[in-house]
Parts: sequence; structure tokens; C-alpha cells
Amino acid sequence: MRAARIHRFGDSLQIDDILDPQPGPGEVLINIEFVGVNPLDVWVTQGTVAGGSQPLPFIPGIEAVGVVDGRRYIVEPADLGTTRDGLYRECAAVPEGALLPLPEGVDPTQAAVMPVTGRTAWWLVNDVVPVSSADRVIVLGASGGVGSLVVQLAKNRGTEVWGQTSSQEKAESITAAGADRAVVANAYDLAAELAEFAPTIAFDALGGIFTRALIDALQMGGRIALYGTSSNPEATLDLRTLYRKGISLLPGSVPPHRQRVAFEAALAELAAGRLRVAVDEVLPLDRAAEAHRRILAKAVRWKLVLQP
Repeated sequence: MRAARIHRFGDSLQIDDILDPQPGPGEVLINIEFVGVNPLDVWVTQGTVAGGSQPLPFIPGIEAVGVVDGRRYIVEPADLGTTRDGLYRECAAVPEGALLPLPEGVDPTQAAVMPVTGRTAWWLVNDVVPVSSADRVIVLGASGGVGSLVVQLAKNRGTEVWGQTSSQEKAESITAAGADRAVVANAYDLAAELAEFAPTIAFDALGGIFTRALIDALQMGGRIALYGTSSNPEATLDLRTLYRKGISLLPGSVPPHRQRVAFEAALAELAAGRLRVAVDEVLPLDRAAEAHRRILAKAVRWKLVLQP
């Protein structure tokens, strides 16, 4: 079978012919149809996940849709694609417990990118910072996979939602996802751009100086759910403003014991038509390296999918 593998951390993925996998105890063989491409996959190939301890050559890929015995399933992340070979290939041996039946009528290309983005977005809006119709929400990085779902989930609760991007080209995709307004602003302009809105809640995928700008922009008692640091993992914060305004800064990662519940809830929203996952492009497996280059260059709207 064919697989996209990294042979040295920092190098590009290459397509190899390898032996078909043999399922071990508690595993099943799944024929992969669609694989979601995630920033985490890129960090794995850069050697920054699990300390670069993966055995080389290594196959990334943490989520997919495939077929077992004629039925479609979603493969949820476990250790696949992070510490053991993942899903950028034509078939894989996966733990039986990692499979979830694909609901009838759900587009498999959308479902392939739901496990990580779906569970994260649902957890943010329902558990980390529960959104109500009385809130005013700003979503940073709103054109991204998680951001676009957060916009939709927040709108479904009857609140006003603005979405931020630093790129004018991505503004239309944010309003298409349901945001009331797209805000094109960098960190230095953000507080001024949000002054009239006075948000009560912020969902922050960027970190760095964007987080500091949110502390300035939020109204008294505002809440920030931090779930990414794509701008910068480090930030210098004005703690006086933080405590004087009563701002809450909350971690947005989903606890392992809640990941399946959060994903199933998000998947139910997708199946009911209350969520839509925007897929930028479906690429053949041969273009996996290109997909990673596009993520590194921030040249992706929404999500990319590979088709082995």
C-alpha cells in the first residue's frame, strides 16, 4: 500500500510503498477514504510533538473516515499519528475503540476533519466558556477549522459573533460561516476595532500579543478561552488590567476523559445540519507535502483533506 511518511524531522513528506498492516489484538483493519490534515500533523513532522521520539520513518495523520466490512466509520485520535504510525495511508490497523459509525447523510469529507476540531469547538462553547444569548463573542482566527465551528456554535445560541482575521482575503469566509462581522485586524489594532462591540467572551487561537489585546478589549468580567498559540506561545500580560477588570483566562484543551463525549455531541450537531465543516480542498495523498507547506505558510482557509 501507499503511505506518506517523514524520513527525517524537518524534511518533506514522501510517498512510499510499504507492507499492508496486520491488526493486533483489539484492532481492526480500516480502508482509509479521507484523512483530515491538522497543524498537529505538521508539528509531528517537525519533531516538536512527543519530543521527536517517534520512530522514523513515521506516518502522520490523527483523524480519518474509512470503511470496515462495508460500513463507514470515523477514526478518532488516540495515539495514532502522534506516537504510533497514523492515517496518511491507504489502510491502517486501528484500535476498535477508536471507531465511531458515520451517521447517515453526513458528508465523509466533513466528518474526516471533525474529531479534533469538532470536539474542541463544542468543548469551548459549552464547557470552558458557556455562551448565552446575552453575550457578545469575538473569535480570533475565525477562518480556521476550530474557529469557524465556534462561530457557528455561538450563533446557534443566539449571540452576536464577530470573527477576526489578519487577512482581507479570509474575511468573506468568516461571514459565510455565520459571523455578524469580520474584523480584519492585527494585534495592535484589535482593541480599537472592538471598542464599539465591547465583547464579553473571546475565543483565542492565537496567543502572544493577541491575548494581551483581548484583555484590553473585553468588558468588565470578560472571559477568554485560550485554545491555541499560532501567533506566539509566549505573552507578556498586563496583570493589573487583568485583575482590575476581572478578566478570566481559561485553558481550552479537552480533557482526555471528555474527548469522546465532546466529539459525539459535535457530530450530532453536524448530522442535524446545525453545523457545517468548510473544506478548502480535497487533495490526493501524493500532495500531502504540499498540504503541510500550505499550513506552514498560513495559506489555508478552513480545512484540507487528503484522499488516499
